[in-house]
Amino acid sequence: MASQREATVLLPETALTDFCRCVFSQLGLPKDDAAVVADSLIDADLCGIASHGLVRLPIYVERLKAGVVAARPEMHIVRESAATAVLDGGNGMGQVVSRRAMEIALEKGRDQPAFISVRASNHNGALGYWAAQAPVHDCIGIAFTIGGINHMAPWGGAEAMLGNNPFAIALPAGEEAPVILDMACSVAARGKVNVAADRGEAIPEGWCLDSDGLPTTDPLAALQGFVLPLAGHKGYAMTVAFGLLSSMLSGAAFGTEVTHLYDDLKNPQNVGHLFGVLPVTAFEDLAIYRRRMDKAITEIRGVRRAPGVAGITLPGERERLLRTERRQNGVPLARGTVAGLRQVAAELGIETL
Repeated sequence: MASQREATVLLPETALTDFCRCVFSQLGLPKDDAAVVADSLIDADLCGIASHGLVRLPIYVERLKAGVVAARPEMHIVRESAATAVLDGGNGMGQVVSRRAMEIALEKGRDQPAFISVRASNHNGALGYWAAQAPVHDCIGIAFTIGGINHMAPWGGAEAMLGNNPFAIALPAGEEAPVILDMACSVAARGKVNVAADRGEAIPEGWCLDSDGLPTTDPLAALQGFVLPLAGHKGYAMTVAFGLLSSMLSGAAFGTEVTHLYDDLKNPQNVGHLFGVLPVTAFEDLAIYRRRMDKAITEIRGVRRAPGVAGITLPGERERLLRTERRQNGVPLARGTVAGLRQVAAELGIETL
């Protein structure tokens, strides 16, 4: 297997941004929509979440070209109250639909908690990107989504019926940076298996089973099999609950209704999301909240460290530090990912990376 250094290519953020925006604009997305999709993907790679970064661009392109994702969706609210809404995403790009859903949530959530349920959307990238829209408005952001591939079996089952159904929570602080949790309900996101395949690397033991239900470290065999739930039956229970939250309030796909992101280029996916906004001032004085959040963060970071540990980090801190470093020094992409981007460029007749 190739070393990580040999398996990656370092590229500047600006070049990646220009390339991605050009790709999506050429496929019919309005300028602002192309920008938000590009920013979502590149931010994931900046933060070290390669599973939801530019490795996803080729399948986004395929689905747009096949007509199973709308480049210019007609989004509309189908039901609403003062603090809730159901948004039909018009089969638009998941990032475009998610941006609109979070806008509605923040509009409704100025003085009260607000939740927006979404249907007729698509894969929307790293979920923490969306929860993180809330802290700048002194709100806690909450996000759930259902996976675009069934690649997890129910606990004790031998048939894929569930996605890994990630969730994210973003909490504002005071002087400290927001605390941002973004995780799937599987041991590892399936996208990490894709990245390992692109790099020619083995995956760790305990991530996946092959199609026969046997443990594997071969990413190609894993892509034909199942991801394993985090913490066994507990992760399975979480993925069921989060999948139901993401789909049952809006009519989005669940279970056997879920089509395959990569293998089905004929049918829209009807991906569901649920976004929530909790305005701090609806619960607590803002100054008190900020002071207590900063105190909590400082106390956690200041605990006595185990031998060999350089420092304690909080959820989202590693990603924030990586983003800063990679903006200065470049974004490492798997060579297989870069090859996929260059193939897209050749197919669309645009300048390659």
